[in-house]
Amino acid sequence: MTPVFVRIPGDLLAQTVQQVAVAASVSSAQPQNSMIHLHTSLNGLTLASGTSSGMVIQAKLPLDEGHCQTESVAVPSRLFADMIRKLPAGVVTLETQPPFLLKISSGSTVFRLYGMDPEDSCSVPDLGNHLLDVELPNSQFKKMVQQVVFASARSNEARPVLTGALFHITNGSMKLMATDGVRLASCTIHLDRNLSNEVEAIIPSAYLKHVSKLLSGEKLRISFSNHRMVIQNQNLKAYIPLITGSFPPMETMINATYVTEVRVSSAAFLSAIERVNLVASGQTVLLNGTPHSLELSSDTPEVGDVHETTPVQDFRGEPFRIAFNGKYMQDIIRAVDSEWISIQYASPLKPLIVTAASTNESLVYLITPLRTRATSIHTP
Repeated sequence: MTPVFVRIPGDLLAQTVQQVAVAASVSSAQPQNSMIHLHTSLNGLTLASGTSSGMVIQAKLPLDEGHCQTESVAVPSRLFADMIRKLPAGVVTLETQPPFLLKISSGSTVFRLYGMDPEDSCSVPDLGNHLLDVELPNSQFKKMVQQVVFASARSNEARPVLTGALFHITNGSMKLMATDGVRLASCTIHLDRNLSNEVEAIIPSAYLKHVSKLLSGEKLRISFSNHRMVIQNQNLKAYIPLITGSFPPMETMINATYVTEVRVSSAAFLSAIERVNLVASGQTVLLNGTPHSLELSSDTPEVGDVHETTPVQDFRGEPFRIAFNGKYMQDIIRAVDSEWISIQYASPLKPLIVTAASTNESLVYLITPLRTRATSIHTP
């Protein structure tokens, strides 16, 4: 291992290391023992972190045109990130020294960090057979993730598919769907072109949320294979493992027959549900639908009660009464980026459907009702 020098602006290096280190923090059971792999070549400096069974994030930084040396080393992820972040402002010099030692210097500060053979640490995982590629605006992808993945379960050992989000690509459209068994979120967008292949893949929602926050630029590419989903822009690439299993069949619930449909201002309804939740504490909220208004109420022992009325723009069907988890409904309405929402009611025991649509996307949300004495009295 011969010494290799590279010089990089400190702010750029710190930002890149922080992005790559995300994979170590969310993919490893022992993030304190995770490593960042540094590799210099004619193409620049490549940093990678993650695990073969979890997510791997890879980023590239350009180097001076005269740089032609190639070397690799793996260093402790958390410690390396802390060192880079604490360096004085200015250009950072990285120098590899045998055996697997990394010298980090900026200004009057010099760190010498013991590393290891990168062959024993992070590497680009096996992708399996390539299925298809999709290109879309970065802003659109971020918006989809924000509007959907909140509905995933945080943990579910019995049904791990509920901790993921389903990508379904077919006939020129891409649908992202997530559910925790109580609520469901679904967003469908139109793609610029039809694709010959159809793909269904379940991606860990936690990884999607982290990666979407790291992405910058106008465009990104998403690739699917048998084992992984790869998300990349100009300088960043994330390899995300798929979750094996079958996603719950939800199409029949989304397309269920309803007896009442209400159109209401999303901003007004959100303000109302937020005020009601001050008393409900995210628990049971009762909704009465009438031809003139939506009435929200909650009565919580030792706290008090609340009653809210929101005018409706359009009401078709029969008056209804239904109860649901107020926090879950609040999350749904916050995720909607539309001036108006439609609420579809079938019965006190069937999921309430919330929909919104624009020229580029359609949103569908389901929330399972709660059975209360007030709704049971009105059940046919």
